[in-house]
Amino acid sequence: MSSSNPFVSHQSVVLHAGGGAVAMHGDFEEIVGVDPTDPEGLIPLAVSLVPLQCRIPQWIPGPSPGRVETLKLWWRIRGIDVLADEHPFTGPLDPADFPYSLYVPDDYMREIDAVVQLYFTIEDESGFVTPSNPSTLTVDNNAPRFADADDHAEFVDPDIALTGITEAVLAANPFIEFLVPDYIGRQGWDQVGYYLDHNVPPVPAIQKDRVTFVFTDEALILRVPAHLFRNLRNGSNHLQYRLYDRAGNFSGLSAPLSFQVDLIPLPNNLPRPQIRPPAYGDALIDRADARATVEAGIPSEYDDFAPGDNVVFIWDGRQVLPPQPITGFPFWVNIPWSILRPPGTLAREQVRVSYEIHRPGITPVPSPSELFWVDLTIAGQDHANAPARLNGTLSRVDVFGLGSGLHNELDNRDEVLGAQVWVQLYLDPQAGERLTLHWGAMGAVAHYDVQATDVFNQPVRFLPDVPGSVIVAGGNDPELPVFYVTSNGVNEQDSSNTLVNVHIEPLIVLTPPEVINTLLGGAKYLTCDSIPSICRGVIWSVPPDEAFQLNDEIQFSWEGYSTNNGSGLPIEHTDFFATVFLDTPERVAIGVLVTVLPWDTKIEPMRTYASALARYVLLRNGVPFGKSTDRLLRIDRTSAGSGKVCNAGDEGFCDEP
Repeated sequence: MSSSNPFVSHQSVVLHAGGGAVAMHGDFEEIVGVDPTDPEGLIPLAVSLVPLQCRIPQWIPGPSPGRVETLKLWWRIRGIDVLADEHPFTGPLDPADFPYSLYVPDDYMREIDAVVQLYFTIEDESGFVTPSNPSTLTVDNNAPRFADADDHAEFVDPDIALTGITEAVLAANPFIEFLVPDYIGRQGWDQVGYYLDHNVPPVPAIQKDRVTFVFTDEALILRVPAHLFRNLRNGSNHLQYRLYDRAGNFSGLSAPLSFQVDLIPLPNNLPRPQIRPPAYGDALIDRADARATVEAGIPSEYDDFAPGDNVVFIWDGRQVLPPQPITGFPFWVNIPWSILRPPGTLAREQVRVSYEIHRPGITPVPSPSELFWVDLTIAGQDHANAPARLNGTLSRVDVFGLGSGLHNELDNRDEVLGAQVWVQLYLDPQAGERLTLHWGAMGAVAHYDVQATDVFNQPVRFLPDVPGSVIVAGGNDPELPVFYVTSNGVNEQDSSNTLVNVHIEPLIVLTPPEVINTLLGGAKYLTCDSIPSICRGVIWSVPPDEAFQLNDEIQFSWEGYSTNNGSGLPIEHTDFFATVFLDTPERVAIGVLVTVLPWDTKIEPMRTYASALARYVLLRNGVPFGKSTDRLLRIDRTSAGSGKVCNAGDEGFCDEP
């Protein structure tokens, strides 16, 4: 220590204030941990246990280039100035170094009680010293003390002191008041922290609350909330307290005040929550479970259950419902979709589930928690009616007839070629997701597997195309429902129906066409001797029918086969189509003739024991109205004995006009 006064001059130092402005003052920028508004400058206990950081702003003008000025921190106690810290600076000063911190060693603050001045000086090479204004600080390491080692709190209400803590006492008193006796060293803003426990000392020593007494003449009364007594065991319990001053110094524990507790026991040994089957039968809660209703429950009665107990389930941190009265065990609570589905992006995750028992007058008692796997993800965007399967935000399919060329309408022209089905993809398609096409009552008939490169609104095609056999089997329906199901392997969603007008099967069956050329032999074959000669064409008659009306349309078709009974695949390029309009009353009355030509492609390919099938469709206003059955025509152009096949240009064949 030194008793010399370091002041050479009491002029102020020109300092850089915070924010870059320049001000005339001589203060610290900050004494870390000391409240700048405290007139006593009290150093809190926790701050005094480590070196005291003092932040000093840049001064002006500072040392010139190459010159040195020394910043010194001084601690004045009982008139004696003690150098606490120093640091030399070579000019010019670097603003990035400021505010600069010097430190008071922590052992300087081990005095029991002291009022000190803290200041800094700037000393140049000549020994000239410029001081700052001193800051007054208070060191207080003197803890408050009990007047007597046996001092303890007392009940303010003598009746409670006699009865102890009962249900009637807590019902009548939201707070239980205790009077703490006066103590040595009491000051304003002292605090009293108290403990409630059945052990002396309390184990663990968890303080229930700390009460501040601003004035030294006010009664030291602790108002203890009634619910804190609910957490105590029945029988003998104790209240102890500890004294604190404003600096943070504290006393030991007081002597205990013992009292009796006689309350209805708290709920105890709460079982872990469970999920009720069958909604949850595969260790995963999905949307099918949500549609079937997910219920969480208390599987068995807990210890000290009391009529009137209520339960609140906590699902993934969210309260499920207001408190529900427990009517028996097991007790189940429905988990609504608004709770099941977390906000934001969905993912497969483990959800923490617990519950609380609520009883009037007590703090809710929590159960152990349990983890459950939940996966509510879907292929496609979510929708307002979730968890319903029908997802109205999914695009509807478009059905395109490959024969008719119509959209969402199919007729007899699609009976052979079938239909394509397209749809635009949903938001955020993921590789591996599948769309399965459903056709009326026929069920799943095609699918599309999402690819890694697929994007939102991309048109995709279900494969295979819907064959004509499926369309026919599905039957006529002016509003045939066609939809698809999306699946990500866990949850499925249904699109809305596209209503397809299917009229591929006519409503009436018409008489099949008749061939006009003569048929020979017992099996009635079309041969090289048939008249008219088949090189001029095969002539068919569509006979009149009572169903015919003026302006109806006849669509005649045929194809040839290499088999004798029209089985197998048609011979390529033998297909023939013709359209005739019943545009006169005579045609309605007597029917029409259709000639199959040309010879080279439509007739000539049928040679030995071959055949052809012919039929026609009746259209009215462009819509199929009736259809004939197929007429099988056997064809054989081989000569008996020689096996030669007749052909155009042969002698005696095709000679007539």
